[in-house]
Amino acid sequence: MYVICILIISYVDAHNIHIYFNSFLYRAHLENKFLLMKLPGTIEWLKRKRPSVVVYCPIWNRIAQIASIVLGIPHVPIVTIAGFGGFNKILSGFIEAEGVSIDDFRDLYERSEMNKEAINELCSPPYNLDRDLFKYGAPVYYFGLHPPYGKTLGKHGIVTTIASLRDPFYDTIEEEDKLYMDSCGVKLHYIGPMLGEPGQQKASTHKAVWTEEEQKLLIQQTEQKHRRRSMLRPGGNEDLIGIVQQAKSRGRRVVLVSLGTVVTSDRASFGWQGHGLYESITGKELVQSVIGGVIDALGMFNTSIQDSVKADESTNPLLICAVGQQTDALDDIILPPNSIARASIPQVDILRHMDSRDLFVHHGGQNSTMEGGYAGVPVVVCPTFSDQPVNAAKLVALKVGLSIDRPTSSGPDAVDAYRKAVSDAVNSIYRDEEAFSSAAEKLKEEISSSGGEEAAVMILLKSIEEGV
Repeated sequence: MYVICILIISYVDAHNIHIYFNSFLYRAHLENKFLLMKLPGTIEWLKRKRPSVVVYCPIWNRIAQIASIVLGIPHVPIVTIAGFGGFNKILSGFIEAEGVSIDDFRDLYERSEMNKEAINELCSPPYNLDRDLFKYGAPVYYFGLHPPYGKTLGKHGIVTTIASLRDPFYDTIEEEDKLYMDSCGVKLHYIGPMLGEPGQQKASTHKAVWTEEEQKLLIQQTEQKHRRRSMLRPGGNEDLIGIVQQAKSRGRRVVLVSLGTVVTSDRASFGWQGHGLYESITGKELVQSVIGGVIDALGMFNTSIQDSVKADESTNPLLICAVGQQTDALDDIILPPNSIARASIPQVDILRHMDSRDLFVHHGGQNSTMEGGYAGVPVVVCPTFSDQPVNAAKLVALKVGLSIDRPTSSGPDAVDAYRKAVSDAVNSIYRDEEAFSSAAEKLKEEISSSGGEEAAVMILLKSIEEGV
């Protein structure tokens, strides 16, 4: 890994394109060079493993796709955004933030000498790849052409949404199916979310580096009085699912706040201290405003913080917050006794026990969007970047919930206004509870029949049977 990073920097310096390295535009120069550098090792690894089929993400791991083509192994992409039509919207957002257009990006890709050299090598022995594999643009981004990737996808593709929630190229699924089959020879299968078995471990947010000072600060914060019932890293004997089940058995509402793994991470633009693509409040301010706004709306402080009431004994709504790994995750937020905050939570397992009387406050990521829909829970969506605003708009259109746009200004006034907007949205959901609950149950019914893991397994078996 480190060697590759050093080579990347040397390539950048040698070709005098360092001005693009911290820019999205550098991908037009380097994507195919990266692919060329990683291809030998990936091929060797696949030769040793001898898989029957390769499953990969076509957005971030096209190397697996190209290596499979070289070796003649069946390969199936799993698209974890709402279909290939979503690429246009995502790419445009990143490009426009740099003051350029997709046409500018495409032009840079086509005239880059480094890129031309890489493609020439990839299309020569020992790989002998078809130049059509690269005509749509850099491997990850196809510059808005329809459809992406040409004939590189194999015979089947899996998309973790349902057809009615996809980001479309055309209005009807029939037109889109015909487009992909005629031009790419691929059948896309919309299977909905793959939730796994209850209790399965799943990826969580991360923090890049823990300093000794941060570790001490974390210990000090978890000892604060208002954290005594919400230690971010409790002992291994905690039964969070049991607490949720107990709350539901007593007729209590459950409100789940989970804003994803990016906004609580160390990523420069979109993480804890980042402002997104444009001027806005930071990730930290956004997360804390959402939690504060939910607490404001629920009126959870009718019991003193000194009371002995525990989160699982209160008669008020049970609030569960996933706040990430940052040491200042909650700062000065005073959590009510009937709430639980954790660095990470078993989100899917909690949602399995929630219903249309409850509320899920999330960021509009594809997984959370589908998981909340599968559970039939009304939502308040607080999108931050990428496909999240689009997903939020879909849920609003379906009347499953409401969306709060990320502020386009920074400072205390923007933070306060955002917190109030979240609080108002939560109140609006409960004022019109019957309508939102009905819409959520309807979406649940549609997603429940989409197939999930069982459909994915059948697609993989079919791909093995059909071959390349």
